[in-house]
This record gives sequence, C-alpha cells and structure tokens, in this order.
Amino acid sequence: MTILVTGATGLVGAHSALALMRAGHKVRLLVRDKHRARSWFAQQGVADIHYIQGDMRDHILLEKAMQDCDAVLHAAAVVDLNASRAEQTLQANLAGLEAVVTQAVGLRIPKILYVSSLAVLMRPGVFCLRENGPMAVAHDAYSRAKLACEQRVRDLQESGAPIVISYPAAVVGPDDPKLSESNAALRLFIEQFLPLTSSGLQIVDARDLGEFHRRMLEARLDQSTVGGNAERYIVGGHFVAWRELNAQLKQLGTRPLALPVPGWLLRILGGVMDALRVFIPVEFPLSRESARMATQFVPADSSRLLHRYGEGFRPLSETLADTVSWLAESAQLSKKCSPEINNNTVELKNGR
Repeated sequence: MTILVTGATGLVGAHSALALMRAGHKVRLLVRDKHRARSWFAQQGVADIHYIQGDMRDHILLEKAMQDCDAVLHAAAVVDLNASRAEQTLQANLAGLEAVVTQAVGLRIPKILYVSSLAVLMRPGVFCLRENGPMAVAHDAYSRAKLACEQRVRDLQESGAPIVISYPAAVVGPDDPKLSESNAALRLFIEQFLPLTSSGLQIVDARDLGEFHRRMLEARLDQSTVGGNAERYIVGGHFVAWRELNAQLKQLGTRPLALPVPGWLLRILGGVMDALRVFIPVEFPLSRESARMATQFVPADSSRLLHRYGEGFRPLSETLADTVSWLAESAQLSKKCSPEINNNTVELKNGR
C-alpha cells in the first residue's frame, strides 16, 4: 500500500511509519522539518522515503500528497497547554483535521486512521475506559482541541467514512525523534519528582503502538460497524500504580525523589500552576488536567483491540528498561540521574 503519514517527526508517527516501512509499504511523510525526519529514519536504517515538507493545514499540499494513496494515518497535532493560547490551539488542530481527515474522506481514500487519545474517554465516574463510553469533559486548551477533533471524526465515521480511530495511552519508548510529552514526563519522574499518589499511569510502548497501527491499516475495514460499534480501539498497554512505577524505576538503577502527595493536593497545585501561566511562563509541566489524569485515571480495557488484531504488548519492564537506557545514552538524563550499572538493569535489558 501507499500510505501518507502526518506527524512523522513525533514519537507516535515515527514508530508507526517505521512499522509500515518495515512491512514493505510505500510511505509518504508529511513533515515540518525534512532534515530532522531524514536523520532519524537514517538512524533506523531506512533511507528510501518520500518526504513532503509543509504544514498539515495546507489543503493544496495535502491534496497533492494524497494522490494515489491507499490510506492516510493522521498522527500530527498541535500540543499547547497554555490557556492564553487556547483558541489558537483549537483552531490549529481543527484546521489540520479538516485538511487531512476531511479532505481524505472527500478524495475517497480507502482507509483513514486517526490517532486520538485515551484522555478523550476519561470522564468522571467511569470505572473502566472503553471505546463506546461517554466522552470526557474538557478542562484545558489541549483537551478542548482533542475533544472537538474527536467529535468531528466520529461524525464523519458515523456517516459512513472509512475511518478507524485509535486511543493510545501515555506513549513511552526509545528512539524518540523529539522528546515527547510522555518521555519528558518519565524523565521528570527520574530527575525531579515522582508523586506517590492515588491511581497510576497507563503506558503503551511506542513500538507496540506502531505495530498495531500497521495491523489496523492492513486489515479489511469492517463495514458492519457503525455508531457505538464503530472501528475504535483503545491501545492501552499496561496500567501501573505510582508506587509500582517507582519500584520498577529503582530496579533499573535510577533514584527518583518519590514523595507521598494526596490526590486533592496535587489537583489544587495543578490549578495554581494554570493560574500562574496566564501571567508568567511556567516550565514545570503540572496543570489541573495533568494532575487530574495522574490522580484519577482508571484502567483502560484493550480487549477489543486484542480480539481484533491479536496480542502485542511487550512487558512494561522492557519498555521502561529500553526507554531509560535510551534517555541516558542520548544525554536526555543528567549524569547524576542516569541509571547505575547493576545486575538488575543488565538482566532487564538482556531478557527480551
């Protein structure tokens, strides 16, 4: 197949494109920075790639890029938690959606895969996240943008468009073209602070997500699925409680500063950070929304995905070992926070 992929300089898009190319598909990559993309894929041993440099909101460029394509994978998004830029964030993501997904529908592309997020399914009072559950309530600029895009894609899907939606958990993994939000959070847990609070973290390996995206694009579209049974799949990986995450990171030779923090206090601090961001730049990535996710997240059910596409989640210990090792080797971790060499680390890295 010939497949157009957007967002290929991000962790999700890059590993999805790599999985497709390694399976023999012809991939076109829409990227903002062709040199960054070429460098990353060359490091992965892939060189023969069709790059298209430009903005995902450029309708004319996208129309040309989609010519003779069998599928489109839309993994690009504008991520900005700053409340003062909420409207720009919303409009940028909606414009990208219209240029990519809506235009692909209009051009009758046979299959379209839209990468959403588990966050759009996280609604208060829900005890297990499922694809056909109610959508979340927006609390910040980025979640408002994701929910608006999600609703638009669902409307297209329910009108008969050949769209598949994936809902990844926090995507973590090695070989990150840019330091993604989730990998940056993992670095923060190691270098600065890991909260021992309520709930936990749902983690999926970027390599596993890329493989599942490949399977979704290769599979025949199930024309019988409509409405609540539409082709929507949670790619959840593993849920890990904060104390267990701390234990696994310590087993890898890192020494997180892990402190007990009540969930309610963390949520209050997130709200304070949001208020401060209106007036001054605040780099610490705590917000009301991230605190809510950290303290009230409920496990996600990936059974529908696994029933349709088979098993495919590697152990969480392997994901963490590989990612921490990559963070250290790529100098993303400070030397004082890099893992100590010990037998546990070696066993985890070699026990794949």
